[in-house]
Amino acid sequence: MQGVQDMASTSTLDAGIGSAISAFKSAQNEATEQSLKVATEITKINGVANAIKKIGPG
Repeated sequence: MQGVQDMASTSTLDAGIGSAISAFKSAQNEATEQSLKVATEITKINGVANAIKKIGPG
């Protein structure tokens, strides 16, 4: 009976690890998406700043 119990424990552990990996990947993807959004906004701001420099005096 011990062997069956060990298999159940391993299965539960594997499920927990799988869940943790899935949560980590999801968080990683979300962080990447946020980074891209920030980079896009910075690019827009820089574009506006450069346009202002071009039309400004001097």
